[in-house]
Amino acid sequence: MALNGQDVLNSINKAPLSQKVIGLAMIVGLMTAANWYFLIDPDQTQIQQKQGQLRQLEDELIQKQSIANNLAQFKHEKEILERKLAQALTELPNESNIDDLIRSLSEIGTKSGLVIDTIEPQGELKQSFYAAIPIVMSVTGTYNEIGVFLDSLSKLARIVNVTNIHMGSAKPLNDKLVVKASYVATTFRFVSEGK
Repeated sequence: MALNGQDVLNSINKAPLSQKVIGLAMIVGLMTAANWYFLIDPDQTQIQQKQGQLRQLEDELIQKQSIANNLAQFKHEKEILERKLAQALTELPNESNIDDLIRSLSEIGTKSGLVIDTIEPQGELKQSFYAAIPIVMSVTGTYNEIGVFLDSLSKLARIVNVTNIHMGSAKPLNDKLVVKASYVATTFRFVSEGK
């Protein structure tokens, strides 16, 4: 025998109050569980996923803000490093520029009061990352003039090492004692790979 809606309502009306309350509680419980399972749980799972993505994006934002906040400092450090590189390339240039160096040596010698007898550049001696360029020089002047010349060489922006200094005996010339001196002034240049 099939039950229709009216029969169900009649049987509920005839049931005792406690059964009605239990039945109603079961219906409300089933509806709540169904709502939770089909409506709330998927939304809550999606909210948790979005919150995780939000935390990840906030972490990335903090990292990028940190970089952006330190950008001025990084630019300043870059400028300092570029100045140091320019200074290093002055001391150890990429090119030999021997003509400029010989001109400088001649000018310094003349300002020091020396007579430059000879300036003879020699061939490059390549090392691992630099090349040594020896220049054999001979000059005539007083001990003081030679000292002033050597001191002036030490103040050049470019590295110049003076070795093998040989001085002859002093001889009078025009009311002063002059000495013939010879030495090797060695300069250097940076050798990049492939050069």
